[in-house]
Amino acid sequence: MLRFEADTVVFDTVFTQVGSVTKRLKVHNSNQNAVRISEIKVAGMGASPFQVFVNGRPGPLLESVEVRGGDSLLLLVKATINPTADNQPFLVRDSIQFLTNGNQQQVILEAYGQNAAFYRKYTAGCAETWTASKAHVIYDSVTVPAGCTLIIEKGAQIHLHKNAKLKVLGTLLVRGEEKERVRFQQVRQEEDYRNAPGQWQGLEFGPTSTGNKLQYIEIKNAVTGIFLKAEGNQIPSITLEQTFIKTMLQSGVLSHGGNVTLINSIITNTGEYALAGLGGGQYKIYFSTLANYANDFVRFSPSFVFSEELGTTRKAAYQVEVVNSILWGRQDEELRFGPATLGSAKSIKHSFVKTVAYAADLAGNNNQINVDPKFRDAPKFDFQIIKLSPANKAGTPFNNILLDYEAKERDKTMPDVGALEVID
Repeated sequence: MLRFEADTVVFDTVFTQVGSVTKRLKVHNSNQNAVRISEIKVAGMGASPFQVFVNGRPGPLLESVEVRGGDSLLLLVKATINPTADNQPFLVRDSIQFLTNGNQQQVILEAYGQNAAFYRKYTAGCAETWTASKAHVIYDSVTVPAGCTLIIEKGAQIHLHKNAKLKVLGTLLVRGEEKERVRFQQVRQEEDYRNAPGQWQGLEFGPTSTGNKLQYIEIKNAVTGIFLKAEGNQIPSITLEQTFIKTMLQSGVLSHGGNVTLINSIITNTGEYALAGLGGGQYKIYFSTLANYANDFVRFSPSFVFSEELGTTRKAAYQVEVVNSILWGRQDEELRFGPATLGSAKSIKHSFVKTVAYAADLAGNNNQINVDPKFRDAPKFDFQIIKLSPANKAGTPFNNILLDYEAKERDKTMPDVGALEVID
C-alpha cells in the first residue's frame, strides 16, 4: 500500500478558460523494498479538467512507475475548467487512481470553477454596467473614458492581475449593499496570497474624473487602493461610503490635489499612508476609522499627511474636515500637516487622534488625543469598539448620517465615534 500526504487535493477558485496553479502531491513508499505502481491515472481520463504529471511525464495515464523503498514520488496536478452556464462558483471533482500489486487506492481532486469576463487593455463603453453574474478579471487595464460612466452592481467580484488597474477618466459608480459588497482584489486565491500586499496596482482617477461614488466595497492587496491625480484646475472627486481598504503596499488613499469624502469607512494595514493629500485638495472624513496598524510593514511615515506642495509639480491649499472619526495607528505620531501658506485649513471635532505634535492644537472640540479607542481586535482587522470604549456615545449627530459601516442604525442623539456603532 502507498501512503499519501493528503487524501484530497483542493484548488481554490479557478477561473474558467484559465489554468490553475500547480499543486504538489507526495506519494510515499513506506516499505523497505521498491514497488512498481502498475497504473497512475486520472479517473476521467481525457475528459477530466485535471492534468497530472509524474517525473515530467504527462498523464492522464502513466504505467509502470517505480518507487524505491523508503522513498517518495512527487506528482504535479493542474486544473483547467471549461465555461458553463452557472453564475455562481461550482464544484468540479475527479480522482487520481493508483493500482499497486492489485491494490486500488485513490486521491480525490476538487476545484471550484468560476465563470468570468476577461479584460485586456479594455476601454469601457459610455454606459456600461458590470453585474455579479460573472467574475470580472482584468489582466492589464480597464479605462473608463472621459464623459462616460461605468456602473458596477451589488455583489460583483473584480479580480486584477499583477500591475493591473482600473483607470477612471469619466465616472465610476459602485452600488454595493451591506450583504452584497463589491470586492476589488487579486486573482490568486491560494492561502499564501489572501493577505499579501502589492498584487495589483489599484483604482486610479484622472483629472477629468468627477462624481465618483463607491458604496459598500472592499479593496485589498493592491499597491495603492485609491489614487487621484489633479492637473491645473481639473480636480478629480470621489465619495467612499461603507468602504474597507486594507493591506496596501503603499497607500490606502493617495490624492494629488483631488477631493475625497470618506463616510463610514475603514482603512488599515498600509505600508506608507492610510490617507495622504499632497498638492492641496479637499478631504472630508465622517464617521470613519483610519487605524493603520501596518501588520505587514515597517513603517516610518505618519499615516495621515496633508501638504500644499507636491514636489515642484503642484501647489494648492488643502481643506481638511474630520468629524466623529478615529485617526489611529501604532506610531506615537500619526499626523502631519504641511505649512499653510496658501490659505489651507483644518477642522477636527469629536474625534480620536494619535499625535504628539498637534496634541495642544487639537485639544478641545470634544476631541480625544492619544486616548485608546479600544477596538475589539485590531490586529485581526476587527475595528468594532467595545462597549466600554471611550468612543462609545462620544460623537455628535452629523449630516444626516443614520447608518454605520454595517448598515446598523446609529444613535440619533449620541452616536459612536468611528465606522462601527456599538449595539447595546
